[in-house]
Amino acid sequence: MAIESNQSEQEKVALIRQAIRESGDHWRRKVPILANTNLIGLSIFIASIMGVCVSAYFYLNGTINALVCILVVAILTSLLHELEHDLIHWQYFKNNKLIHHFMMLGVWIFRPGTINPWIRRHLHFLHHKTSGTEKDIEERGIGNGQAYTALRWWIMFDPVFGNIAKILLGNESRKAFRVARLLAAYFPFGIVAVSVWYLFLGYHLTSGVSHLLGASVAWSDTTLVLMSYINQAVVILIAPHYLRSFCLIFISSSMHYYGNVDSVLKQTQVLKHWYFWPLQLFCFNFGSTHGIHHFVVGEPFYIRQL
Repeated sequence: MAIESNQSEQEKVALIRQAIRESGDHWRRKVPILANTNLIGLSIFIASIMGVCVSAYFYLNGTINALVCILVVAILTSLLHELEHDLIHWQYFKNNKLIHHFMMLGVWIFRPGTINPWIRRHLHFLHHKTSGTEKDIEERGIGNGQAYTALRWWIMFDPVFGNIAKILLGNESRKAFRVARLLAAYFPFGIVAVSVWYLFLGYHLTSGVSHLLGASVAWSDTTLVLMSYINQAVVILIAPHYLRSFCLIFISSSMHYYGNVDSVLKQTQVLKHWYFWPLQLFCFNFGSTHGIHHFVVGEPFYIRQL
């Protein structure tokens, strides 16, 4: 099957979709268990969450250090992100709403800082309809279409406060309403996560600067106890989220084109050069495979990898 230069865009898209579907069918015939989407999705869901819990246990009892815990949890939760994406497209337990929505809740809880997945479903469907245009709220919300200024980097590191800053600095009307709507989309887990993160940064920045100046901060016993729990939460869930999220957002906002997009052929590029691998590691090779999804949305993420 080859694409000729004289073919129309519709013909090219049809051939690409045919090739993707044939490849997916090939793997399901070759490895029959791959056809059991519900079983595989639920297995990955349970294994990833158990992995996060085991990593937390080993960290808390001193078996592994904080860095190892952060890296392992970031990789495991990248699987949960891929599951969420497939769940948004109703690929797991479409006919069993109880399990489906239970998985939606689970992937949200273990990826604190992310937007409500039920709200993201609407934004993501809009993304497929309007990819690369001003109406693509999902991609614009992670910096796509914006120059690589300090504001874009802030958005990529922290979509919550980064987008609040973008709203307040912009010329949009009803700024208070837009900020309130954004915060509502991240309530409650995202708001808790971002609050814990900035408390952590503020505490350690204040302590560090004071130490450099030869002084010390007289933190209260209550503050010290609270910070001991916050430090643990940051290592187990919050820091892995920010590491994984930045890698994913950088790759996604870079691989999705913005402007002059009038065909699925122009929506994405493929990022698979070797220097992207440190980022790809924490977003499950998203840059190499996500373009496939724009042509055929019904293939789960593990088939896209194959």
